[in-house]
Amino acid sequence: MIYTTQMLKEKYSIYANPLDKIKRDASDGTIIRLTRGLYETNAHADPVFLAAPILSPSYISFDYALSYYGLIPERVVAVTSASFMQRKNKTFTNYFGRFEFSDIPADLFSEGLTIIYDGDYYGCRIATKEKAICDSLYKWPPVRSIKDLKELMFEDKRIDEEEFGTCDFDELIRLASLYRKNNLNLLIKLIRKEYINE
Repeated sequence: MIYTTQMLKEKYSIYANPLDKIKRDASDGTIIRLTRGLYETNAHADPVFLAAPILSPSYISFDYALSYYGLIPERVVAVTSASFMQRKNKTFTNYFGRFEFSDIPADLFSEGLTIIYDGDYYGCRIATKEKAICDSLYKWPPVRSIKDLKELMFEDKRIDEEEFGTCDFDELIRLASLYRKNNLNLLIKLIRKEYINE
């Protein structure tokens, strides 16, 4: 379970110095520090469910989501999330691993999300497969042609073409059109040319 310092101070209010009790518990591993003022009591918690509390608002996206959906073969080493209004990429490292946050446009933040759960306590927002692709293309270096885009996606980033073919292309086009970025404009052209034959 996740606790803030204030929650722990209230929990330990019977102690003469609750802050000392918090420090002792953090030292002996009874509670695990996630970031300043935030602790987890379950040493076996899945890191994916800890990202949003570390930096909020955020949702799981980019490489972690691509891997989650089987779009890329690699097991990712960091939990990657989309954020907004942070102005720069942020990284946190703690007992549970590495957490990376990158901004997307604020007006797109609530588009294309779903929720995953682990039992009754843990849950988090994660980009849909289509949104994770769009977020990633927004973040990746710009390309100039459909040919370059295919090379970026299927060779450089190793997106599985068969898995990509299972996307909801109407939703992918809808989302891509919201980003106003050349990579996403090219994605729309690629889909219309090679996947839905408009």
